[in-house]
Amino acid sequence: MSKHLFLIILLVALFIKLDAQNKLSKPLSSQYELSSIIPLKSFINTPIIVDNKSKNYPPQAGYTIPIKISLVDGIIDSTLSGYIWRTTIEIKNSNSVNFYISNVSLEDYQSLFLYTKEYAHLTEYHSIDANNISTDFIDGDKIIVELNSKSEITNIPFQIMEAGILLSKPQGFGDAGNCEVHVNCSEGNDWQFQKNGIARILVKEGNTTFWCSGSLINNTRNNGEPLFLTANHCGINSDSVDYADWMFYFNFESDDCIQPLEEPDYNLLTGSTLLSNSKFGTGGGSDFKLLRLSENPGLQFNPYFNGWDRSTTESPNGVTIHHPQGDLKMISTYQKPLTSTKYDNDQVDPNGMYWRVVWAQTENGFGVTEGGSSGSPLFNEEGLIIGALTGGRASCTYLEQPDFYGKLSYSWAPLTSDSLSQLAHWLDPIGSGVMYLNGSSLDSTNVFAGFVSNTNTVIIGDNITFKNTSIGNITSYKWLFEGGEPSYSELEFPENIKYKRIGEFDVTLIVSSSKDSDTLIAPDYIKVVPNIFPNPSDGLFKLVFGKEIPDSYSLRIFGLDGKEVRFMIKEKGTNYLVINMNYSEAGYYLVRFSSDELITSYKVMVF
Repeated sequence: MSKHLFLIILLVALFIKLDAQNKLSKPLSSQYELSSIIPLKSFINTPIIVDNKSKNYPPQAGYTIPIKISLVDGIIDSTLSGYIWRTTIEIKNSNSVNFYISNVSLEDYQSLFLYTKEYAHLTEYHSIDANNISTDFIDGDKIIVELNSKSEITNIPFQIMEAGILLSKPQGFGDAGNCEVHVNCSEGNDWQFQKNGIARILVKEGNTTFWCSGSLINNTRNNGEPLFLTANHCGINSDSVDYADWMFYFNFESDDCIQPLEEPDYNLLTGSTLLSNSKFGTGGGSDFKLLRLSENPGLQFNPYFNGWDRSTTESPNGVTIHHPQGDLKMISTYQKPLTSTKYDNDQVDPNGMYWRVVWAQTENGFGVTEGGSSGSPLFNEEGLIIGALTGGRASCTYLEQPDFYGKLSYSWAPLTSDSLSQLAHWLDPIGSGVMYLNGSSLDSTNVFAGFVSNTNTVIIGDNITFKNTSIGNITSYKWLFEGGEPSYSELEFPENIKYKRIGEFDVTLIVSSSKDSDTLIAPDYIKVVPNIFPNPSDGLFKLVFGKEIPDSYSLRIFGLDGKEVRFMIKEKGTNYLVINMNYSEAGYYLVRFSSDELITSYKVMVF
C-alpha cells in the first residue's frame, strides 16, 4: 500500500462519526397508519433571565428547565417492521426547544427520532453509546419523541434531563450590529482557511445558556486532535456535565457579503471536555480556556485547525473572526500595531498579559466585536492565533475604542502553571519548543515538519540523534544543524550529530512533497556545555570549551554547604582552563560557569 493511500485512509478513519446522525431514514410511525393517541406530557416554562449588561460577559441565549420522561409516559405500538414508542413533550410558551439527553445507549437495531407535527424538523440518532447528547433546536412548543426497535421495548435507552429554551426575543441570527462585516466579504478573501476553524458556541452554565466564539487549534503532532480555544469567562462556572452539553456551530456564515433572509445551514458538533484554563481573573491571568471536543469534526465540516504564534512580537495588522451576538460569522480588521498592556488599560506594559487592539474601517464596514465575540481568536499578519478575546470597549457605537485579547504567549506557560493551567502541554505535546506552528486542514497533500531529539543538552563532543515526527506524503527531508557536524543531512532519521563547541544552536527541518513544503525552526534547541575532567580528581580539573574562551565570564566554586571556596587558575589556554583546587578538602563541590551566552554548573569530587 502506498504512503499516499495509507494517509488518505488514516484521515478518513480519523473523521468517521460514530453516531450515524443524518442518515435521512424515516420513523416507523410514518410508514403505518397508527390509530393510537400519543400521550402529552407538559412542562411549565418559567423564564430565567440573567442580568448581564456588560459586553465583557457573554450575551444570554436562553435557559434550561428540568424534565423527566419514563417508559410509562409514552405509548408502544407493534408493527411488522418493529416496535414504536412515542410521547409528546410540551414546553409551554416556547418558540424553539432543544433537549439535553443523558445515558444514551442505542443498540444497532434501535433509532431515536425527534420532530414536530407532520414530521417537520426531523432529527435522528442511531447506534449511539454515549453519556450525553445535546440536540439541535426544533421550532415549536410540542416535540414528538419516537423510539424504534426491532425487539420489544421494555425500557427507553436514554434519559431526557433538560429542555433548552431560547429567549422569547430571539437572539443569534440577525442580532449583530449593522457595522459588522461578513466573513465572505472581500475583507475575508485572505482568511478562507482560518474561518473554517471558527465556531459559534452555545455555552451551558447550570440552567442558563450563552453565546461565545472560539477556534479549533493545531498541535505539534499535526494529528487533527479536536482542541478548541476560547475564553475562560465563557462558562466560567460550568462543570464537567455542562461542558459535555456545549454546542459548537461550524460554518454558520453568509455565502456572500449580504445578510441572508433565512438562517443558512451549518454543521453542529456537541460535547466537550475542559483540558486547561486560566486560574486567575483578568488581573492575574490571560482568560484562556482550552477544550477537547467530544469528537473529530467530520470531513463535511471542512475543518481547519488554526496555527499559532507564542512569541511576544507585536503584530502590525491582522483580523479577528467571530460570532457577535451569536449571529453569523463576521470579520474585523486591525491595521495598526498591537500594544502590550494589562486588561482594559491603555498604558503600554511590555510584561502585560493582553494585546490591545483598535479596529479599522474597511471596504464593507467597520467590523468590531460585541457580546458573543468572547473567545474569538486574534490573528497576526501571518494568519496565526496570538490571543483570545476577553472584552473591551469597542462597539458599533464606539468604533474607535479598544478591545483586549489574552496573549497566547502568556497562556503558553504562566508562572507556577501545570498542564491544567497552560497551553504548552497540549499544543506542543512532543516538546518541540517551536515558537510558532502553521494551521492544518489535514489535506493529504499537505506536509508538516516535526522532530524530537534524544536530548537537548550535551557536553561538548557528544552526539545527538534526531527522530523525525513529520506528517504527510513526504518525498524529501533537509536538516540544518547549526553548530553540529555534519551541519546538513537529508536522512529521515539523522543520527550521531556531534557538537564540538559550546553554545545554544538552532535546528531546522524542511520537509517537502510533490505539492507542498513545511519548515520547522527550533531556535536554541540544542545546548552544548563545556566538559570538565578528570572527575573525580586530586584537585586539578580541566574545563574545555571547544572554541575560544569568552572575553567576559564568571567562574565560582561552592561547597555543598553553599559557602564559596577559593581556587586558582593554574593554566589558561585559548579554549580551556585548568582549575587548581589542591588546597580544598576532599568532598563534593559545585563549579558554576557563566557568560553572556551560557550558564552551567558541574558537580565535581576532590579526593
